[in-house]
Amino acid sequence: MNNSLQSNIWKYAILLVTNKRMFVAILSAYYLTIPDVTVQSIGIIMLFGSLAGFFFEIPSGYFSDKMGHKQALVLSRVFVLFSTTFFLFANNLFLLILGSAFLAISHAFLSGTGSAFMHETLSGLGRDDEYTKIMGKVSSVGYAVPIILIMLVPFLVNISFKLPFVIGLIIDAVGLVVALSFVVPKVSQKQIEEINTKNFRQVIAEGLDLHFFRHAIFGAIMGGLLFSIGAFRAPYQILLGIPVIYFGVFHSIGRVGASLLLAYSGKLKQRLTIISFYRFEIVLFALLLLSLAFVSNPWIIVIVFLVINAFQWGLGQVRNGFILEIIKKNQFKATLLSTKSQLATLIGGMTSLGLGLIIENTSYQTAYLYLAIVFLAILIPLYLYIAKSTQTK
Repeated sequence: MNNSLQSNIWKYAILLVTNKRMFVAILSAYYLTIPDVTVQSIGIIMLFGSLAGFFFEIPSGYFSDKMGHKQALVLSRVFVLFSTTFFLFANNLFLLILGSAFLAISHAFLSGTGSAFMHETLSGLGRDDEYTKIMGKVSSVGYAVPIILIMLVPFLVNISFKLPFVIGLIIDAVGLVVALSFVVPKVSQKQIEEINTKNFRQVIAEGLDLHFFRHAIFGAIMGGLLFSIGAFRAPYQILLGIPVIYFGVFHSIGRVGASLLLAYSGKLKQRLTIISFYRFEIVLFALLLLSLAFVSNPWIIVIVFLVINAFQWGLGQVRNGFILEIIKKNQFKATLLSTKSQLATLIGGMTSLGLGLIIENTSYQTAYLYLAIVFLAILIPLYLYIAKSTQTK
C-alpha cells in the first residue's frame, strides 16, 4: 500500500504541471482579439469568473471532505477541460465569460482539496511533518516544467492565437487521466464517523476555535489584490509597446523565480515565523505596487511584473505550511481552506472590475496607486491585530 500511496507524490507533480495554463501570458491579450471586447470587458470577464469561483469554493471544499478528495480532483480536471474548450471556440464576450467561470470552478475544486489530499497522503506515509519541504519541491516541478510550453506560446501565436488552446486541451486530458489514477489514502473509522456526523456550521465553529479565520482573511486579501494585478499585465505591456512575442519569455522567467522559491520552501519556512512572513509580504508587495504606480520605464515595469509573479506564486507553499499547522488535526481541511480561497476569489473579481474602470477612465499608473493605498490601508491594521493576538496567545 505504501508504494502505491507514494505514487501520489509524483502523480500530483504531473497534475500541477497540467494545471498550469500555458496560454495565461497572452490570455488577456487574446480577449482583446475577440470582437467588441475592450479593457473594461476584461474586468467584467474577471468578475464573472470570480463570482463563479466564489459561489463554488466552499461547497466544493465541503463536497471534497464529505465525498472524497480524489473525486473533487477529478471534477476539477473535468471543469478545466470545459474552460479550455470555451476559450478555444470563443467568438464573443459570453463564451469568454464561460471559459473564465469554468476555470474558476475548476480552481475551486482543486484549491483546498489538493493541499488536503496531499496532507492525508503524507500522513498515511508517516511524513506529514515534511509537508512544506515535499510540497515545495513538487510545486517547483509543477512550475518549472510548463516553462518550456509557455516560451513556445509567442511562436504559436504567430501561427494562430487559437493554437495554444488546442495544445492546452490535450494537456488537460492528460491531467484528467492522472487524477483518475490517484490512490486514496486510508482513514480510520473514527475519522469517517467524525466527517459524517458534522455539519457545515460545526466545521466553521471549529475554524473559529482554531483562530484560523484571521489568517484566512489576511491571505485572502493579499491573494485577491495580487490576482487583480496580473489580469491587466498583458494589456499594459501592449500599451507600453512591448512586443507580444516576448510575453511568454517574460512569464517563463517569472515562473523560474517561483519554481526556485518553491524548491526552497522548507528552508524558508524554518527561518520565518508566521508573523515575520506576513510582515515580509506586506513590505515586498507594497514596494512593488508603488513601483508600478510611479515608474514609467517599460522595461522596469516588465521586471516589476516578473518579481510580483515569482513571489506571488513562489511563496505559496510556505503560506500553506503555516496554515496547515493551524488546522492539521481538523478533518475538514478542504472546507476550511476553501473559505480562504472563496474570499480571495471575490476580492480578486471586485478589484479587477474596479481596476478596469479606473484604467478606462484614467491610467494604469493611477489604478495601481489606488491599489497600493487599499493594500496598505487594509493589510497593515490586520497584520497588527494578528501579531498582537498571536503574542497574547
